[in-house]
Amino acid sequence: MKPRVYIILFLLVIPVQASLLNPLSLFGIRPDIILVLLYVIGLLTGPVEGALAGMGLGLLQDISSASPLGFDALTRGLFGLSAGFLGQQVLDIASPANIIFLSAFCLLEGIVVSIFMQALYGSGPYLSMLFTSTLPRAVYTGLLGTVVLQFIQDKDLSSMLLRRSLQKE
Repeated sequence: MKPRVYIILFLLVIPVQASLLNPLSLFGIRPDIILVLLYVIGLLTGPVEGALAGMGLGLLQDISSASPLGFDALTRGLFGLSAGFLGQQVLDIASPANIIFLSAFCLLEGIVVSIFMQALYGSGPYLSMLFTSTLPRAVYTGLLGTVVLQFIQDKDLSSMLLRRSLQKE
């Protein structure tokens, strides 16, 4: 992606995630716009740039929240790397399977975070949290990501976002 796009994303993603997504909240569950952005970046640019963007956005999220420093950077970096490999090998931006992969990634990350928090802080309501917040958030994030990917495809924004050396022919 173009450097100015990354600067805009890094400056706006945390405020958008924290405050502007409240109107999109359904039953107290908000989609994870950072995962959607990382999925789009991974699909469009590849695994290396997806992993670097994931680590950068994850570290930014770690700094702006009370989570352990580096944990979101690690999980988001792996997420961007995986999305990049999917974009290179399997999927394109118009594939209807994007909702499944994005939802599965979000669910997997939620499970990993829950297991980590349970191991770090002791037992908690793991199963109820899985069904009441993690699973619905994963589905909601997958739906939002599909809408964003459809918007990018319909408006042909991928050429505006990508550097010339990364544009697919």
